Amino acid sequence: MTKERIDFLRNELNKYAYNYYVMDNPLISDFEYDNLYKELEQLEKEFPECITPDSPTQRVGGISTGFEEIRHKYRLYSLDNTYSYDELYKWYEKITKEFGENVELVCELKIDGLAIALRYENGYFVKGATRGDGIVGEEITQNLRTVKAIPLKLFEDVDVEVRGEIYMPKTSFEKLNEENLMNEEKLFANPRNAAAGSLRQLDSSITAKRDLSMFTYTPIIERASIKPTTHWEGIQYVKQLGFKINPNIRLVRDIEGAINFCREWETRRFDLDYATDGVVIKVNNLDYQNELGYTSRAPKWATAFKFPPEEISTVLEDIELGIGKTGAVTPVAVLTPVNLAGSVVGRASLHNFEEIKRLDVRIGDRVLIKKAAEIIPKVIKVVDSQEHEHLPVYKVREDCPSCHLPLREVEGEVNLYCLNPLCPAVLKAKLEYWVSKEAMDIDSVGPSVISKLYDLELVKSPIDFYKLSILDFMRLDSVKEKSATNMYNAIQTSKTKPLSRFITALSIRHVGKETAELLTEELLTLEDFMNADIEKLANIEGIGDKIARNVYEFFHNEHNLKMFEEFKQVGFKFESSVAQTKTNELAGKTFVLTGTLQSMTRDEASDIIKSKGGKTSSSVSKKTSFVIAGENAGSKLEKAQDLGVIILNENEFFKMIGEEI
Repeated sequence: MTKERIDFLRNELNKYAYNYYVMDNPLISDFEYDNLYKELEQLEKEFPECITPDSPTQRVGGISTGFEEIRHKYRLYSLDNTYSYDELYKWYEKITKEFGENVELVCELKIDGLAIALRYENGYFVKGATRGDGIVGEEITQNLRTVKAIPLKLFEDVDVEVRGEIYMPKTSFEKLNEENLMNEEKLFANPRNAAAGSLRQLDSSITAKRDLSMFTYTPIIERASIKPTTHWEGIQYVKQLGFKINPNIRLVRDIEGAINFCREWETRRFDLDYATDGVVIKVNNLDYQNELGYTSRAPKWATAFKFPPEEISTVLEDIELGIGKTGAVTPVAVLTPVNLAGSVVGRASLHNFEEIKRLDVRIGDRVLIKKAAEIIPKVIKVVDSQEHEHLPVYKVREDCPSCHLPLREVEGEVNLYCLNPLCPAVLKAKLEYWVSKEAMDIDSVGPSVISKLYDLELVKSPIDFYKLSILDFMRLDSVKEKSATNMYNAIQTSKTKPLSRFITALSIRHVGKETAELLTEELLTLEDFMNADIEKLANIEGIGDKIARNVYEFFHNEHNLKMFEEFKQVGFKFESSVAQTKTNELAGKTFVLTGTLQSMTRDEASDIIKSKGGKTSSSVSKKTSFVIAGENAGSKLEKAQDLGVIILNENEFFKMIGEEI
C-alpha cells in the first residue's frame, strides 16, 4: 500500500509540476502542492528503496567536486547570423533555387541564454551538458535536474536528445541582484550571466534556489512512436512528451512571413519577461534540411536575424552625485539624450567611483550605453577618440555635495557614504522613499512637494507628514485647497497600510519590500520586532545574520523607539497583513493588475488580494487566473485577451470578493 501511495504522489506531483512550469496552467494551489510534496518526502525517508530517479524530491542534489568534459553524441552547431533583411532574402533565394518557391520556414525567438543538450533513454532524463565548443561540453546533469521546466520523465517511453536554452526571467534576475546587493555579494551583469553562473555551481542546491527555466527548440528522435517529417511537427511532438517550448513560434510560407515576424518582435520583445536578441529561421522540411546539410560551423538550412544592437553612443555631459536614503553616494551620467531600446535615455548609472576609475570615463567623452536586461541604462565603455586623452581625469569628490562633510568608506563596500544623519540630501531621500510606491505609496506627495515642505521646515522626518494640516500644504506655491486636501487625505489613509509597508518605509539598511514581507510573516506586530533577538531574526527564512543585526539595532535605538510612540499617537495600528487575513477565498488564484484603478491604487488592490490568500504577478501568462484592468490598460490586457485569461473590472473584482466599492 505504501509503494502505491508513493507512486501515486510521484505521478501526481510530476503532473502538477508539468502544468505549472511547462504549460503555465497550475491545477492546484502552492499550499496543496507543498503538502503532497512533504508527504512524499516523508514516505521516501521511511522507505528509501522506493525512491526513483523521476521523483520530484530528487531535483535537489548535493555538492560536486567539478564538471567532467563529455563528447556530444550529436554535434551542436553555431548559427550564421545577419542584421540585414537583404541578407535574409539572399539566404532564402539559395534555398528556393534548389527546392522551388514558397519553402516553408519556422520562426523562433532567439533566447539569450545558455545552450544545453539533454539526453533521455526509455523516457528518463539521464544526462545533460553545456554546449562547450559544440563537440565537447561539460556534464552538468545534477544541476539541470533542479530546473523544474526540465522533465525527469517523459510522457512516452522514447529515446531522444533535445537541444534547449536555459534562461533566467528578467524579474527573477532583478530579484537575485537585489538580494545580492543587500547581502553585499556579486552582482550579475545580465540574465544570461546569471543563468550561466547558476548552472555552474558546484553545489546544486544553490542552482535549485535560482529561478531558471528552459525552452526546447530542437529534437533528435532516435526511438519513438512517430517520426516527424517537419521541424514544426517535431517541436509539437516534444511538447507532447512534456518539454516546454516557446509559445512565440510561427510557421510561415515564405521569407516575407519570416521578415514580418522579425519586424513584429523588434519592439514586442521588450514586453517579454526573458531576454531575446533575434529570431532563428529554419527550413521546415526535414528532408530539405538533410539535403542542404552544414558548413564547417553552421547549418545551411537555418540562420539567425539579430535585432539592431541595444547599444548606442552619446556624449557624457556631466556626472551628478545622488545621495540615497542610506547615505550612499551614486554617480549618475548626464547624457545627450538618445533613443535606446524603445525609450529616450538622458541619464545612466555609473554605479560607483570604482566603476568610473575602471572605465576611465571623463566629462566630455563619447560613451557607449546599453540597457542592462533591456531595462536599466548604464555606461559600458568610452568610445575611443583622440579627444579623450585631452579631457581632465575625473576627480572623486571628497565631501558630500549636500552637507559638505567628508565622505567615508564603509568596510566591505565600494560606495562612499555621507554618514551625517542630519544631511539634507539623506533626510530628503528618506522622505521620498517613505512616500514611494514600494513603501507607504502616498502618490500625491512627490519630490518637489517634499523639497518645499523641507525648506519650510514643516517636514524633517516621516512622522512630520502626519502632523501636517491642509493649511500647511496651502502654504506651498501653486497648491490650492483641493490639492492640499488630496495630499492630506492620502497621508492620513497611509496609516492603515500593513506593517510590511511600514517596515519597508523605515529605510533599515538592506531591508527592502521583499525582506520586509518575509519579516512580517513571522513578526506580526511592532512589539514582536522590539522583542525579537538577533538569533530569532536570523532564523527567519531569507534573512541571515547581517540583516538580523541591522533590524535588531534599529529597533533598539532610543531615538527610533520614541519615533514609534509618536506613530502610535497619530493613529498607526502596526498590524501585519498576515494578521489581517480573514479568509482564504482567493487561495490558489493569481492576479495581474494593469491600468489605472479608480477606487484604489494597484498596491491597495494587491494587499486586498494577498489578505484573502491570493497572489499577484507582474506579468500575464497562462497560469494567470484573472487580470484586473483599469483605465488605459496596455499590453498586459492585450496579452490576457490573446491567452483567454478572465478579465475583471473593479466592480467585478469587488463582487467576486463580496464587497462594494
